[in-house]
Amino acid sequence: MRTYSTSRTGLYVLTAVILAIAAAGPAAAAFPEKAIEIIAPANPGGGWDLTSRSTAKVLADEKLVTQPIAVTNMPGGSGAVAISHVITKRKGDGHLLIAASPSLTFTLALKRVPYTYKDVTPVAAVATDYGAIVVRKDSPFKSLKDLLEAYRKNPADVSVAGGSAPGGQDHVKFAKVIKAAGMDPTKVKYVPHQGGGEALASLLGGHTAAASPDVSEIVGQVEAGEVRVLALLSEKRLGGSLKDIPTAIEQGVNATYILWRGFYAAPGISKEATDFWVTTLGKMVKTEGWKKTLQANKWFDYSVGGADYARFLTQDLEAGETLLKELGFLK
Repeated sequence: MRTYSTSRTGLYVLTAVILAIAAAGPAAAAFPEKAIEIIAPANPGGGWDLTSRSTAKVLADEKLVTQPIAVTNMPGGSGAVAISHVITKRKGDGHLLIAASPSLTFTLALKRVPYTYKDVTPVAAVATDYGAIVVRKDSPFKSLKDLLEAYRKNPADVSVAGGSAPGGQDHVKFAKVIKAAGMDPTKVKYVPHQGGGEALASLLGGHTAAASPDVSEIVGQVEAGEVRVLALLSEKRLGGSLKDIPTAIEQGVNATYILWRGFYAAPGISKEATDFWVTTLGKMVKTEGWKKTLQANKWFDYSVGGADYARFLTQDLEAGETLLKELGFLK
């Protein structure tokens, strides 16, 4: 009886273990277990597109992500279309990253969408860039002084192409220069486009007198001699193929525009997904592949992730609102 009783107890225990395993289902695959999508909130050719594709390439090349990575262009409203899509249709999707920069900050500050950075999952900033003021190689404007004199005489004669919506990042770059030169920034004749690539095409096609791109967007055209950079909006010269180009500060105009590049994720994603992306992008910025990317694009090293990045974004939005008020774009 004793032996029989012990065997029955063992059978009960074994049955309970089998039932528990069955209820738990198969072992969960390590994240990410499927393909990754990175959204560039602009058309091909601009800063968001470059950030997204460069990140996808380095993540794959360095084997930090072994799943396939696809980049989707989703232009509209300087990030408004993309963030609305992510919040309303992709909640909880941890297999998604979306490129961000101050351009999105201004979109949020101008209340073009009813969201803030608290409505998404901040992941990390991965680099910084700078603004620039450029014209065609055959432009009559040989220097920043020439362009400012033309603006002083008649602002309508100096149309400016940008890859963001009115009141957005590229508009603000040029407006900061005008304000620093002691003129009215609200009179800028700004021509918006869906991304930096389209804005540059407008300039090269003779449709606008100048453009206010990110430096990384125009390095190739500078090296090919297709554009003339009148001023870099950096604290000092950048070196390399841009070493002979003066800053606005050197030319007596105290205007800079420093531009962070980073990513956010959808709201409501798992802690596992959040931790994975914060850690993975943190590893990426330390790789040789990313260092080469920074050098090739004239980007500069800057990284912050997780809770620190979330605080940074909140502060950036507050600063963006203040700047837009100072420039007369926001009441």
